[in-house]
Amino acid sequence: MGGRKVLTRAESQARTRENLLDAAEELFFTRGYHATSIATIAAAAGRTIGALYSNFDNKEALCLEVIQRGLAREVAKLMPALMAAPEDAHARMDVLTRWWASSSANNPLLALGAEYLISILRDAHQRATTAQAIERFVAAGRVLLEDFLPEDIPTTGPAAGAAIRAIAATGAGLAIGSAAEVITAEESAQLLGDTVELWIRRVRDTLQPPARD
Repeated sequence: MGGRKVLTRAESQARTRENLLDAAEELFFTRGYHATSIATIAAAAGRTIGALYSNFDNKEALCLEVIQRGLAREVAKLMPALMAAPEDAHARMDVLTRWWASSSANNPLLALGAEYLISILRDAHQRATTAQAIERFVAAGRVLLEDFLPEDIPTTGPAAGAAIRAIAATGAGLAIGSAAEVITAEESAQLLGDTVELWIRRVRDTLQPPARD
């Protein structure tokens, strides 16, 4: 019988980080952001508070990474469905709205995102860090848009950039509304689909020559 593999320092640190993220996610999702302390997370992960601070600057940074990891999982569910969908705008829109309805039902993640955003309103540094994360998310949205839009629609330029930001902002608002149960996941999906179609038409209109008098 071989001996247990000895982890390198980098492997050990990566495992510790994942343990902390897993524990934080479970606690944030079940108890909420404000009711979960750093000490509780460290204890649940079987790690020390010092180990937690060796991997994350603060509770906000840990929460932001939990949210990003959750969002990445949700987006990963969309890609295979989009790739398998027919090259038809209506079919691809149906994939998008069904995915959004499912993602909008993920209330623990959405509620955590809302709690986190409220908690950093007075923290300029954390707002800046969050803005950078949002920029990366918008960049990922641009990649999705390139695969999603009809071939005659440009994916670069001011109109496409405005479309991506508007759709992302609308999606964020709808997600919070769904988490607060102001609207249903199905209503959220329909509104997002309407927004996407509106911006597709608007971007397409920028390609049309102005009418002559």
